[in-house]
Formats: sequence, structure tokens, C-alpha cells
Amino acid sequence: MKRSEIVENLMFFQQFIGKERVKTYLRSRGNMFPNFEEVYTTLRSSAKDSVKSNATLLTCETLATGLEKGVLTEVDIDELLFSIIEDSLFNAYLYRITAHNIALDDMKALPEVLGSWAVPKEMSVIRNVSKANKGHSFVISSYRIYESDGQLEAIRLLLLDKELIKIHVKNQEETWVAYPTLIEFDFKRGLLHIRLRDVDNIESDNAEVGTMKGRVERTLKFVTNLKPAVQIEKINNFRKSLYLIEEDVLSEKRMKAQELLATFKTPIDSFVANIEEHFNPPIDGTITPKDYISFAVLSIISTTLQKNELGDVVGIKFRNTREENSNKYAEIYISDKGYKCISSNELYWLNLLVLQEEQAVESLKLVKSLPSGFAVSRLEFSLETANVRVLQRTDHPDKEVHRQPTDEKYSDMVDYLLKFLIFN
Repeated sequence: MKRSEIVENLMFFQQFIGKERVKTYLRSRGNMFPNFEEVYTTLRSSAKDSVKSNATLLTCETLATGLEKGVLTEVDIDELLFSIIEDSLFNAYLYRITAHNIALDDMKALPEVLGSWAVPKEMSVIRNVSKANKGHSFVISSYRIYESDGQLEAIRLLLLDKELIKIHVKNQEETWVAYPTLIEFDFKRGLLHIRLRDVDNIESDNAEVGTMKGRVERTLKFVTNLKPAVQIEKINNFRKSLYLIEEDVLSEKRMKAQELLATFKTPIDSFVANIEEHFNPPIDGTITPKDYISFAVLSIISTTLQKNELGDVVGIKFRNTREENSNKYAEIYISDKGYKCISSNELYWLNLLVLQEEQAVESLKLVKSLPSGFAVSRLEFSLETANVRVLQRTDHPDKEVHRQPTDEKYSDMVDYLLKFLIFN
């Protein structure tokens, strides 16, 4: 490939390429390209004024120089692209793998499977992008195999839209980029992962290109057309799973408030008796006047608890369904913009009765300490399945939480979820 073509093709991945991210990757590979900074500075000093402030373009120019000088190979560039892409795609839709006929204990049979799936023998990310390519099919540009003790654990495919995507970038007239999708057949966990980038800045009238629903559905078609087949199903009980997570995180914390509430039993009982005597209120379902009053008192008690007694759920959305199996419902959304647990907010306690009666949650926002570090994640029932999003930008007051999420952190979050998943 010519230098100009290398730079152009790298720039098609500009939404993933950053100078510091590239330097971090190179250091993690044994300080590959040790004079990267020196080359970058030289290129910048001789660049036009309009280019000096374009760190992404200069980074691509520097990588092209490394390739030109023999410091890097094309394989090195592809490995870099794959790595920074998988460390960027944290909006994932999960599905359960229900059946397959892939021999997980026979690694020698794997090349035949990959060949049947049209996985190229020679992987190349940088050579699979071109302005000339047309159509909305996928191109498998690269893959990863994960195995342990001769047992296949996962196959991860990096798909690229065959056609470049037009996106809106501030202060730029027209920008065309590659749109990657990661799909992982996670046999160890029994899950299919579809990992994508947000579509908010895509300029396209085609729903399969410009909407998340269209993209996910197109990816599912790709998966279901593979032979040998991997059969999957939606995780349609994820609302219940989210409720179980909320209970796991907060039920023990609520015990502290409940213990304090118990000391007010006599005055609460007396007050309830007066209310019932004067108003004779109707009992709506299983919720009694005492329940309403007790939870109102709990909401006051919650404001006195220490932060470390409150848990790490900072956002929740759930519904109060008027009729069973009906779309008639009221939606309750509680979010603490200061990243305090929702159990420190009286809105949570005032609506806790509804949550416990419904036992279903639409979405949760968690600040979670994982083996690989802190992560802020949004877990949601979306497109009729589990949606896991590890947030890349937050305004959390703790700088430790601001660290860029990684593929490892995403994996840790999925491990955390596993014990709560409910399958039919």
C-alpha cells in the first residue's frame, strides 16, 4: 500500500485513533515504535498550519512513517486497530446461545468452521476499507480465537460495513468513516455479544445504517445465516434480572433503615389508626395505608444514612403497570446527577412499594468496583434483550472512575451479570 493510501485508510478509523491511546498500546507491546513521539514531533513541525492542530491525522501520519521505515508491519497496524476498536465498543446487546454443532474440544476442526463462515485466512482491517466499496453487507476483516487447555471458549469476529458511513463532525464539511461491529460467540458463558458504537452522528436515511435497532437486526441476520449454525434467543427476562441486581445491591442497605423504622412502630400504628378511622381509605391491591406511611418515614430516615451505607445504584427506571401484559403504565425514573445512590433520595423510598410489587426494572445505572477497576455502566432491557453499556465519559466526582473503560472491564461487568441472568 502507498503511504497516502495507508494514511487515508487509517483516517477512516479516526473516531478510535487518538495519540495517547496509540502510545499506550505501543508501550503495552514492549515499547514497539520507541521513537513514536520524536517522529510525531518532526512531522508536526513541518506540517501546514491547518494540520498542526489535527492530532489524529498526525498520529496516522506517524504510524504510516513507522510502516514505511520498517519499524511497524501491516500486521502490527491491524493488531493496533483491532485492540483500540475492542477497547471502544461498549454498547453491547446480549443473547443466549441455545444450541450449536461446533466441536469445542476439537481445535483442529476450527479452520473448517471459519472457512464455512467465510472468515478470510489472511486478516486485514486496514485493507478492507475503501470509498469504492458499495452495499450494506458486512465484511469480516479480522477475528480472535480464545481457547484454554484445548477447549474453544470464544470466537470474536470484527465486522466492517462494506460501505463507508457518513457522519456529522463539528466544523468539518463531510466525513466518511468505517463502522465496525464486534460479534462474539462466547461459548464459555453461553452468550452472543453484539458490540457497537453509538449511531447518533450517522447521517443516513437507511434504518439499517443509521439506527441502533436496524443495525442490531442486520447483525442478527448475519449471525443466523452462518453455517454451521449457532442458535440464539433473546434474554427476555432481563427486567427481572435488573430487579434482582437492585435487590442484591440495596436490600442489605435497606435493612439499616428498616431497623430504625422499627423504633417508630407505636407512633406509626397510632397514626395509621387515626387515618383509617377518619377517612376509611380504600385498599388498593396489596398496599395498605400503613405501607404508604411507613415508606414515607423511611424516605426521611434515608437522608440521615452515611453514603457508604447506601449502595451504588445511581439511576433506575421502572414501571407501574395498570393492567397485566398491557402497554398502559406510568414510568418512574430516578437519577442522581451527583452520583449518590438512589437510596439517599426520598423518591426511591416513596416508590419502593411499586418497585417491589412489579419486581421488574427497565434500566439501572451502576457505579461498580470490578476486579479491573471502577466502571459506570447502564444496564437496560432494550430491543427485547439485555443491553450492557459501559460508559466511556462520565462526570463522576471521583477521578478514579474517569479512567477509560477497557475490554477487560467490559468482560468483568458481564461476569458480574451472569449470576442474575434468567433464561426460559
